[in-house]
Amino acid sequence: MNVSEFERMKPTQTYNALDNAIAKYRNIVNEHTHNGQQLIMEGADAHRVALAQQVVSDLENIKRIFMTGN
Repeated sequence: MNVSEFERMKPTQTYNALDNAIAKYRNIVNEHTHNGQQLIMEGADAHRVALAQQVVSDLENIKRIFMTGN
């Protein structure tokens, strides 16, 4: 497979889905953050933000692996 064939067949929908998921969970984190400080009112919020941060981290790792082709 040559480079141009690879470029033509790249899974752009998968890449876009990863980016959208990262943005979604990063937005949850940002909703509860102001100037680097977490604005958490209840324990449930703390769990939600912690989970969202973990999901963002995991998805960014998957995206990194996806981009390197490993």
